[in-house]
Amino acid sequence: MMHKNISATMFYSLLFAMGGAPTIAMLVIQAQTQDPAIINAAFIGLSVIVACILVPVVLIQNAFLFFKRKNEQLEQKIKPLCQIYLGLNVLCLIYWLSFQFLK
Repeated sequence: MMHKNISATMFYSLLFAMGGAPTIAMLVIQAQTQDPAIINAAFIGLSVIVACILVPVVLIQNAFLFFKRKNEQLEQKIKPLCQIYLGLNVLCLIYWLSFQFLK
């Protein structure tokens, strides 16, 4: 049995690892240039580089959470982290929606 906050944290963190990498990459690129040709050329490469950092960190975190999934104290301690990941996912979604529709 897995507790609610632990399972939600694992889900939200994996979602952030997948969606956060392109978002971070685009934010870095846009901070450097507004040239669409450079943005398009750099986007995939930088997304992969960021994902190569985010994904292993999230997988290590989730492996730890999986092995400690029955710990009642960890369930309570992990709640703020779960909310942080949810907030990051919402921010990424808002960024991409605004990027697509407010351009």
